[in-house]
Amino acid sequence: MSEINADVIKKLERDWRSMIFISHDFFHRWRMVLEEKFGAEETVALVDRFWESVGEGTAESYLKRGRDTADLEQIVNAFVRASLVMGESAKSVKEGNDVLLIHDSCPWVGSYKDYGAPGQCQAGCDKWFETALKAISQDFTVQTDSCMAAGESTCTRRYSRKNNG
Repeated sequence: MSEINADVIKKLERDWRSMIFISHDFFHRWRMVLEEKFGAEETVALVDRFWESVGEGTAESYLKRGRDTADLEQIVNAFVRASLVMGESAKSVKEGNDVLLIHDSCPWVGSYKDYGAPGQCQAGCDKWFETALKAISQDFTVQTDSCMAAGESTCTRRYSRKNNG
């Protein structure tokens, strides 16, 4: 790789990291305006609806690409990819018939804390993953096994096939 290409890549990576933080700032300032206007309880409901809409968009993107709705591992790997693009550190791990989505680093934990809402990121992620999964396939479930915002070392979500009998 030439030195010019390496410099261009470094600049793009730096700009992308900056854009991640800018998008967090947009989100949290929107959330703060909601709280000023509607109060804490209504804000929680609207933020929940926001993450539900994000999950719907994630599912639409997955389905538009014609991906396999019966392949749980492929679905979870799409969620890994979305997480990586957002600056998170994530991987999938097969555990028996389940697939774990494991985050060991996530800028949302810190940004929620920095903007006065520590620990509230879990509800958004739970809603996002749950909504996306349901819209892709009704055959699977997701549950949160651990959460960094609660002081644990990872955010781990367990994806499983529904028990049909």
